[in-house]
Amino acid sequence: MNNENTVAAAVLAAGDGAEPVAQSVGVPHKALVEVGGQPTIARVVTALNQANLVDELVVVTSPDSPVIECLPVGTPHGVATGNDFLDTIQAGFTYHAARDQLMVVMCDLPLLTGEAVDHFVAAALDTGAELCYSMHRAEDLDQVYAGRARVVVHLKDGDYCGGNVHLIGRSFFEREAERIKRAFASRKSPVQLATMLGVGFIVRLLLRRLTVDDIVQRACELLHCEAAAICSPYSEVGFDLDRPEHIAAAEAMMTR
Repeated sequence: MNNENTVAAAVLAAGDGAEPVAQSVGVPHKALVEVGGQPTIARVVTALNQANLVDELVVVTSPDSPVIECLPVGTPHGVATGNDFLDTIQAGFTYHAARDQLMVVMCDLPLLTGEAVDHFVAAALDTGAELCYSMHRAEDLDQVYAGRARVVVHLKDGDYCGGNVHLIGRSFFEREAERIKRAFASRKSPVQLATMLGVGFIVRLLLRRLTVDDIVQRACELLHCEAAAICSPYSEVGFDLDRPEHIAAAEAMMTR
């Protein structure tokens, strides 16, 4: 297909992946956690293959990763040169060398569907933005997480959770690689985050005086790009396997 109305995808499955959710079921990588009798990575690949607006995909892993052996037959595979998040994205761009945009997809989305992917792609392409970030209203995820822990951002116009599918422009990624790296590195340090965003911004966030548009505008300023937030009604894009209890939640959703 390969036209302006479709995208290439990269599933990010590098790193050792030995997180608590993987350890809880005795597998070496969270992409290999089985849900509904299948490794999660296989479910993600199937969803992308079923999406009408995705015409190419690659699964990016670390060298000699155990994930490679569990990929569906014929699935394109790329190797990240390092364990950094940006190294994995770079490997996706390298594989899809002729593409100007890349949709990055996390490897631990057991409920992902082609329909949910198509909704995000259509909305993202319609914005024309260099960076499109998926998000969800927190209440849309309540039926899946059922009170289980997740990160919720409380804004003036509602409560939101981040999604796990994003669209990135090549020119933006190459132009602002160092800026992206600094922003990504700051996400888990309150001091670095406050320095980057500004104390006034953090205070407004804590007081619930910020809107989604405020967040997007600040992202544009910090990353020197045109950004957009895509609020998806599909909980499948927001549900990932962060904790051991999320495995049972995913299994329960499949039986409904």
